[in-house]
Amino acid sequence: MPNPFIVEPLGKHTASIIFAHGLGDSAAGWAPLAQALSRKPQFAHVRWVLPTAPVAPVTANGGYRMTSWFDIQQIDPRAGLKAEDDAGMLASVRTVSQLVSAEVDAGIPSDRVLVGGFSQGAVVSYLAGLTSERKLAGVVALSGWLGMAGKVKAMMTDHATKLPIFHGHGDADPIVEHRFGQQTVDKLRELGCKDVTFKTYSGMQHSLCEEEQEDLEQFIARVLPPN
Repeated sequence: MPNPFIVEPLGKHTASIIFAHGLGDSAAGWAPLAQALSRKPQFAHVRWVLPTAPVAPVTANGGYRMTSWFDIQQIDPRAGLKAEDDAGMLASVRTVSQLVSAEVDAGIPSDRVLVGGFSQGAVVSYLAGLTSERKLAGVVALSGWLGMAGKVKAMMTDHATKLPIFHGHGDADPIVEHRFGQQTVDKLRELGCKDVTFKTYSGMQHSLCEEEQEDLEQFIARVLPPN
């Protein structure tokens, strides 16, 4: 896997965000957002770490090789998503965990490290956050879902239910339908997660809108305030 794209803070580094892109994308796809937010005074202390997924064949795309955090067997608007590549998901979780460890080794407490992602990246971030032995600052999931939902309970750590979670989803998403986001949040609450924010964006497809970005900024400011 290539080295992550780093956006260094403009002020003293006291917090970090690790953000994973979606299927077929790369760190470059989210670099503009990280750079824009890093210029805001309230985030001058935050370092952004944007990894790029390895290139691998994706079954749902006819085996075509592309950047992917795990294999997806099916993307069907009627049947929904089918992703049973547990090994791929867990390998990507280890990648995120290693990036968290690197921030901790650099002197940032784990509870000042936020993990997040878009679509596939959100899946990995959910699993990384809920199963981390370290207490993290929170999880951001944009247009994603909870992978390994039937198995994650046994993998969750004691502090996982207190993890602040932000999930944003468009109600016009044709790729990861809004209902998968709602089902994810329902499952998280069933698992005992107490700090879950779920926001729906009218007319938004599989993307990011201005309103969602504003909500994201408010969440980051809450869980990663300046020291």
